[in-house]
Amino acid sequence: MRGERSQEKCAQSRARSGRLFIVGVPIGHPDDLTIRARSTLRQVDVIAAKNPQSTQALLSHHGIHAVVTTYDRKNAAEKAPVLLERLKQGLHIALVSDCGMPAIYDPGRVLISAASKAHLPIEVIPGTSAVVAAVALCGMDGDSFVFEGRWSGGLRKMTRRLQALRTEPRTMIFLPPAKTLPHLLSLIMDTFGNRRVVVALDLTKTTQNVVRGRVRTVLARNSFHDTASQITLIVEGLKRRGQTAQGTV
Repeated sequence: MRGERSQEKCAQSRARSGRLFIVGVPIGHPDDLTIRARSTLRQVDVIAAKNPQSTQALLSHHGIHAVVTTYDRKNAAEKAPVLLERLKQGLHIALVSDCGMPAIYDPGRVLISAASKAHLPIEVIPGTSAVVAAVALCGMDGDSFVFEGRWSGGLRKMTRRLQALRTEPRTMIFLPPAKTLPHLLSLIMDTFGNRRVVVALDLTKTTQNVVRGRVRTVLARNSFHDTASQITLIVEGLKRRGQTAQGTV
């Protein structure tokens, strides 16, 4: 009997609490926002955004007026309990990144984990992702792939990370800062050899540029001058003897 009352109490608590929506937003072109995401952003009480300025520009493009609060790597530990309390009070909150899906190289996991532990309702509104877009675009094996996230740091750190991936057979996705791209490609050439790569600059934006080829050829083009570009680098995995690459570059 006590167990039944406890379950009933939990159910009533969940009914009164707000809902956390994990909302995917465009990686570049603002019209890639889904109909469901647009509707959700209009209806929630608060939008927790990694980059409020970027989010406000997206909302303005779609004629959405909403309360936006900052939630980023610097304040996630302090802000998550505040947002959690708002959810418990019955407010509905949308969690967004500056682009793509929250929690994919993004501090969203802190709030999502806290809401999950508190048994609060969580709903995901899928959207675009630079990682998935890159896999679709590259023409390499998409049956399995490795997302390596941001790549920066000194020569020693990047060299160690690449050496650990020398025998990785799956397609690899990197998000290097534009200013380090030529250096990273040179390290890939030294560590992996002349692998096939695809460099996608500013995916889905009007400035999008996709460069394909083997590392030596891509480096020779020397076309990576805009350090403000968003870079997605796709690198072919190690091919075993007798295994052929899918497609040609």
